[in-house]
Amino acid sequence: MEHEDLVRAVTTAVAFAVMLAGHYVGDHWVQTSGQAYGKGLDNEGCVRSVALWHCAKHVMSWTATTTIFLLAAGWWLRLPLEPGWLVAGIVLNAVTHFIADLRTPLIRLGRLLGRGGYLDHVGVVRPSGPSTSGPGTGLFELDQAWHIGWLAVSALIIAGPPA
Repeated sequence: MEHEDLVRAVTTAVAFAVMLAGHYVGDHWVQTSGQAYGKGLDNEGCVRSVALWHCAKHVMSWTATTTIFLLAAGWWLRLPLEPGWLVAGIVLNAVTHFIADLRTPLIRLGRLLGRGGYLDHVGVVRPSGPSTSGPGTGLFELDQAWHIGWLAVSALIIAGPPA
C-alpha cells in the first residue's frame, strides 16, 4: 500500500468515526424537541413549510455539530483535509440527512424496497401510547441506517480521490 493510500484510508476511518459521533450528538442532544417532532411531513395536520423549516433548522445544527467534530479531529491529528472534498462530503451528508428526516421520502423508499412490514410492525409501545417514528421503531432504525450509510460515503469523499 502506497503512503498516499494509507493516508486516505486513515482519513476515511477517522472522518467516519468522528462524524458518527457528531451524528449521534447532533441528532439526540443538539436537536430540539420541536425540531424532532415538527420536521416530519408524515405528521397529522402537517404544514409543509413549517415541517421544512424545522427540518432545515435541525440539519443546520446537526451539520455544524458533525463538522465541528470532523474539523477538531482533522486539526488534532493533522489530517490532510482538502477544502473542496471536505465541503463535498459535508454537503452530501447534509442533503441526505434532510431528505431522510422529512420522513415521507424514507417511508416511501422503505415501502418501495419491500420494508413495509418492518416499518409497520417494528415498534415499542410507550406508556403514553405507540409512536411511529421515535427510537425503537422500524422507521427510526431505517433512518439511522440511512444516515450511517451516507456518513460512510461522505467519509470516502472527504478523504479525496485516489492519487
